[in-house]
Amino acid sequence: MRNIIEVWHKIKPKKIHMRHYFGGAALILLLIQLFSGLYMIFYYEPALRDTYKTVQYFNNVAFLGAFTRNIHRYGAFFMGIAVFVHLFVGYFRKDFQGGRKKYWLTGVLLSVLFAGFVISGTILPWEWKGYWVMEMFNNWLKNIPLVGDTLYHLMMETYTPTRNFVIHDILLPIITFVLLEIHCLSRIRGRGFGDYFIRQTFAAIPLIIAVAAMSVLFPVPTSDPEITPLPMEGMYIPAPEWFFVTFQMPYWFYPPRMWAIFLFWIPAIFLALVFILPYLFTRKKRDVHLDAPAAKRAKYANFLYMGVGGIVCILLVTGFFMGSAKAPWMGCNSCHNTAMGDRMGIPPVSYKDTMRNPILLDNRWMMRHWYEPQVVW
Repeated sequence: MRNIIEVWHKIKPKKIHMRHYFGGAALILLLIQLFSGLYMIFYYEPALRDTYKTVQYFNNVAFLGAFTRNIHRYGAFFMGIAVFVHLFVGYFRKDFQGGRKKYWLTGVLLSVLFAGFVISGTILPWEWKGYWVMEMFNNWLKNIPLVGDTLYHLMMETYTPTRNFVIHDILLPIITFVLLEIHCLSRIRGRGFGDYFIRQTFAAIPLIIAVAAMSVLFPVPTSDPEITPLPMEGMYIPAPEWFFVTFQMPYWFYPPRMWAIFLFWIPAIFLALVFILPYLFTRKKRDVHLDAPAAKRAKYANFLYMGVGGIVCILLVTGFFMGSAKAPWMGCNSCHNTAMGDRMGIPPVSYKDTMRNPILLDNRWMMRHWYEPQVVW
């Protein structure tokens, strides 16, 4: 009994509260993504006609292939939640003050990189959903003023599954490691990696259990064409592409003249404000005495700061829920499978030729077809 108590005191998490918990959990989930992704690399072949076949082989034949792929998928979703909560907790606590500027800036950059991981990772299998995301992301580039069309043509004309593989599995991980070194690894090294990761892994057990449970109960379907589920079957089940698809919803609900406002300018201004927060709010010295009017103004300013953060948080959560609950979790392969013929089953070789596939330029049709495939086709 004494030995058990001693082990518990050694591994029990320290400071389990909102400020530290989700940041450490995101780091543990990132490690899970790293190891599961490394295993999948051994089977993945980035070729237009063979990529999804290698994914199917890994999922259906390789040892623990299906479980590993599902761990990677749901790990990405829960990691996104952890990053989101960690960022907003830092905002409400004003963690960018008091000499923590570099930690805040690198944290925001890591959040942007996570979006890149989600987009490129969804494209990787190169089935119909990956093809859809590739088209929608390239179409989104057109909303960027001045350089949008140039970026669109560059990304379309140079796209290959190999390029996407290099971005997802080489470039983004290297940049992430550099930012993590500045953000947290240099400090963790001083405390000891072993002690830190043991404690944080133990603290993240609830999230790890959730990832494992989702992986077992709701596996990603990879049985095309033997099993053809309905497109909307399994909705409300978490999926990492929620974070990208919800962001594209203005294509559906607003006219084209407003797309750039909702899809570029608002996110760009929001991101710029998040970046400059450390320069807008500086911590006052403790020995500075404020007179009554100044203290009252500071109180109102703090109330406004918290209120704006709360409203933004509520809007984001509401938007993700509204845009994700209807999403067809089974994905495009529910209808687009090889049993339906070559035209319906495999992403076309002419994917770069919008003259032969002009519907791909219609962003509103693409979004409506995602949410209502039985109606809009």
